[in-house]
Amino acid sequence: MKRYRRSPSSLSQFLNGLVLRCYQVILPASALSNLFFPNEAHAQLIMKYFPSELPGYSSDSTASVVMHQMVQNIHPGISVGSYIVRPVASQSFGYNTNILAAPHSSGASIATSASVSVVSNWTRHAIGASMSVNNTAYPTLSAANQTNWTAATGGSLNVGRDTVSAGYSHYVLHLSATDLGNFGVSYPVPYSDDDFHLSYRKNWARFALIPSASYDKFSFGSAGGTSAFAGRDTDALSHQLETQALQGRFEVSKGNALVAILRGTEAQFQPVNGATPDDYVSAGGFVGVDMRASSVIQYRALVGGESRQFIRSSTRTITTPTAEVDVIWMPDRMNTVTLTGQRGLFDPTSPFSHSQVMSTVRVQADHELRRNVFLRGSAGAAVTDSQATGTGTTVRTRRETQFTFGVSVNWKVNRDFTASLSYSHISSYMKHGVPSVTEDSVGRATFTSNTIMVGLSFAR
Repeated sequence: MKRYRRSPSSLSQFLNGLVLRCYQVILPASALSNLFFPNEAHAQLIMKYFPSELPGYSSDSTASVVMHQMVQNIHPGISVGSYIVRPVASQSFGYNTNILAAPHSSGASIATSASVSVVSNWTRHAIGASMSVNNTAYPTLSAANQTNWTAATGGSLNVGRDTVSAGYSHYVLHLSATDLGNFGVSYPVPYSDDDFHLSYRKNWARFALIPSASYDKFSFGSAGGTSAFAGRDTDALSHQLETQALQGRFEVSKGNALVAILRGTEAQFQPVNGATPDDYVSAGGFVGVDMRASSVIQYRALVGGESRQFIRSSTRTITTPTAEVDVIWMPDRMNTVTLTGQRGLFDPTSPFSHSQVMSTVRVQADHELRRNVFLRGSAGAAVTDSQATGTGTTVRTRRETQFTFGVSVNWKVNRDFTASLSYSHISSYMKHGVPSVTEDSVGRATFTSNTIMVGLSFAR
């Protein structure tokens, strides 16, 4: 399972498993959601295997505060022939008390982002493309500056009742010292991925069979900073990943389905002098439900297990139960409560780890204060257990536990502009971890970070 794309992040902005047949709905909604409420986390498997919308089987989520906000202020885009173009841009300013999870790393933050998408407006088949860029600058800590960008394209072809989909995406992102499980990371570490995805959906009356395959090539760079320890090389994390999956869906009623998934993955890591690559083969099976017909409560859940065997190193085989859940409760049009949770096996994001087993839970409440004013509050907890690199009895499992909470308010100034104010907090605790090293300090096993931002966004 891939975890690097953690901020919807890291995982809904990638166009893996593109369902471009319904891009006209998905892309504007996700763009608005990311602008209004940034840094929102989602369960990985659920986002990948449960599409947000399927024509003829869409859930009734109009009672959701977030959906109400999007529908109420939906942007038609700019029509160019049989295509629709949607530009988005935002600018925000704020202050972060702990940028690098180390002492003496507080400072102002300036974030600038822009994106544009082009989707077809055809009755059959679909094609689309999108590009985005996000630059974060710290005037007093330039080594922590980073620019992330993504580009994706894909399409779907209707073959009778069936659908063939293909997509390609490329992105450049960064590992952050304050992210869960990034042991030893100080300054942002750049990495990139090229992702190819192909799937075929075979439809019968109430049953669908969906085989799919994807290929990812991850490349990791070096962190900034002049210190040899601050700029630790992460080449050992670079790898190729092949994934094959077979999904079966049975519609028990309109908007409600039972799901079963079989998945296999193979990874080949880049050889590094003095180290054995962590190549592995992994297999997993999952069963779940996708219940979205109700306008009051909707839920998606997957349970199963996954096993990973390392084929070139002496690292022990990992077998762990896997579970994910996503519940949305909409008691009325003014309030929405969302619960998300997951436990799974992930690729390492630290040069001092072989792999990670991560568990997270997050609850979020949205309230429509006025027709153009929306409030959000969230709280979450997460823990990761990572197999440490090295051999011998002194090598112990690295553990990090994080608690987060945040609040935000968004004011819809007019159809095109939205003003936002947000506050977020992170508390982190490490056991047997590797401290981050900056130019003038060493990270601690425990750190806290507080961020406040004010911004203005545009979407047409």
